[in-house]
Amino acid sequence: MSEMPTWDAALYAANTAHHRAFDAWFLDSAPLTPSLRLVDLGCGAGDFTRVLADRVPDGVVVGVDPHPEFIAEAATRAAANQRFAVGTAQRLVDSLGGETFDGVVSRAALQWAPASDQMRIAEQIKDSLVPGGFFRLDMSGAGNIARVVRLLDAVSARFGGPTSPWCFADPGWYMEILERAGFDLDGGWVRTVVQRRPFTPETLWGWLESQVFTAYEKDLPAHDHAGFRNEVRSELDQLRRHDGTFDQTFVRLDVLARRPA
Repeated sequence: MSEMPTWDAALYAANTAHHRAFDAWFLDSAPLTPSLRLVDLGCGAGDFTRVLADRVPDGVVVGVDPHPEFIAEAATRAAANQRFAVGTAQRLVDSLGGETFDGVVSRAALQWAPASDQMRIAEQIKDSLVPGGFFRLDMSGAGNIARVVRLLDAVSARFGGPTSPWCFADPGWYMEILERAGFDLDGGWVRTVVQRRPFTPETLWGWLESQVFTAYEKDLPAHDHAGFRNEVRSELDQLRRHDGTFDQTFVRLDVLARRPA
């Protein structure tokens, strides 16, 4: 079994601007009101959790993440209406102590769970919602960061490492996951959204270091990590777009679903 990736939480927090640029797009289409009780599933370093908490000033947001180093980092920027729990999406009900919430929100996190776990995760999310509660999701969709995946897969293969280790979900497949888990999609959606995210060579490298390499390196011997990164750096020009920029194409699986009332 693969080991869980390890994280430098402060480095991660310093390289999330490409996500934060799309916070308003995501939150403006979520059914938020000031007094909601919410879960931020896969809260990471907590910068988005704080943005979410500011949208529900009379409510509460519980950040859940399996990595204690992320929870510690998230606590440094938390508002008074936030709390945190160390736990996994696969055991969300236990992580929340059986509490139910008005909404579960998750951004750029569930692609880290294998496809074989996505059904259980959807069931856990539904069981963590009050009747009528909503699930708002943004995760990597099929075709996400294709240029990056091609390069990293090729370099990883030279070291006997893995191919793309994430679950980049197809919307049709994921819709059936939600249906089988008992979600209601009436008035909601399961779709993909394509985003051009701006990067310079420096910010691209920061993103790779803080959020991408670890996905491959957890299945590579430690003595190969430096060589793996050095080879990627030497071939970084392969990540240029047709116009010469280092902007990357992100494909997002975008979901709004509800637990039946």
